[in-house]
Amino acid sequence: MMKSQFKVLIAACGLVAMGMLLHLTLTTFGLSATTMVTVISTVLLIVWVHHMFRKEKRVPVELFRALANGDHTLGLPVDHPLRQGFRSAQAQMQTAQLAAEQQVQFINAVFSHMDLAMLICDEHGQIIEQSAAVTKQLGLKIEHIDALASSHPHIVNFIMETRKNNRQTFSWQNNELHDTLYIQVSTLWIQTKLYKVITLQSIKEELNAKEQHAYKQLTKVLTHEVANSITPLSSMAQTCIALLPDSLSFDDEEDKQDLNLALSTLASRSAHLSEFIQEFRKLSGLPVPKLAMVDLGELLENIKQLFCMQHTDVAFVIEAPDNALCVLDTNQIEQVLINLCQNAVEALKISDQPTPKIILRIVKNDHDKLCVDIIDNGPGITQHAQDMMFVPFYTTKQQGSGIGLSLSRQIMLQHGGELLYLHKAQGACFRCIFG
Repeated sequence: MMKSQFKVLIAACGLVAMGMLLHLTLTTFGLSATTMVTVISTVLLIVWVHHMFRKEKRVPVELFRALANGDHTLGLPVDHPLRQGFRSAQAQMQTAQLAAEQQVQFINAVFSHMDLAMLICDEHGQIIEQSAAVTKQLGLKIEHIDALASSHPHIVNFIMETRKNNRQTFSWQNNELHDTLYIQVSTLWIQTKLYKVITLQSIKEELNAKEQHAYKQLTKVLTHEVANSITPLSSMAQTCIALLPDSLSFDDEEDKQDLNLALSTLASRSAHLSEFIQEFRKLSGLPVPKLAMVDLGELLENIKQLFCMQHTDVAFVIEAPDNALCVLDTNQIEQVLINLCQNAVEALKISDQPTPKIILRIVKNDHDKLCVDIIDNGPGITQHAQDMMFVPFYTTKQQGSGIGLSLSRQIMLQHGGELLYLHKAQGACFRCIFG
């Protein structure tokens, strides 16, 4: 109420002042009242038009500012020509914003559920988005591609230098785990900016499957061909020995002895080759694991008792938590542990270690998988032997067949795990990783 009275008072004062100004002008210049009214009316009209022009000029600015700030409270007269356009633009922007938010939520949901490791980065390597599988695949969450520069610079160079769609295979190592990654980079331009979509896929299992298949095929062919040749030789040698009469005489008695020795050696070696073939067949005839829930601690205790009775000069130590339960085939895993412990015992026998010791330790690796480490304090394994140890028939023993480690690794692979050699400052360590 006071505000409106104040406005009326100001208007009255204005009229009084205008009347006084009009009276003074008429008196001074002798102008007619009509001329003076016309002049004043013109001035007032110009002032009013200028005021309305400035007011309307501010409306678009206020409209755009309101749209930019998401202000929905800007009021316009019902009959204002911009009112409908403002409401329409406002509705379209709200719809576009809602659609964009829905797309972002959809993309985030897809990224969080997909098993494929996928990254999206800009041309400078800054990560914009990544799926949950990236952390699982790489063992770490990265914010920039350069986070891989210290450990895998060749991968960083490949990604950063790619300007067109490209793909390549790389070796990857995450702590003790070795992997083979198939990396594909797709490029796209959005508003003159370059973005890269990167997928990381492990092909280790596929390579292992192909390797096992190749070994099995080779084993079947070799065992078939060799067995067909060895079996008759052994039989013929035994027959020849039996057919030699005691009364058979030679000019030199040593010739008869040499003949008997040659036939006996032929029969003996043929028998050993037949045994070797039977061992070799295990690579291709490995049965499917019969899985059951087993306490690894109890399994290690059985292995310890078995070896302690045979090798009293070697100390066996078990480090295992309570209730280390794992799903496995007891017979097959026992065979793996026996092979590894036997190798460790043989390595300790030829070493000068005064206190030979083998540790059987149950641990969890960085991927929270249950593992059994077989550790000895012997001389360790040479780099060349490490590179070749899982190749069938490779052995450093004079009487070895080169089947044990290869067979043990295949058993672990069939259990969804892995058999690895871990580098130690002293001695050797084999790790059985259970899937």
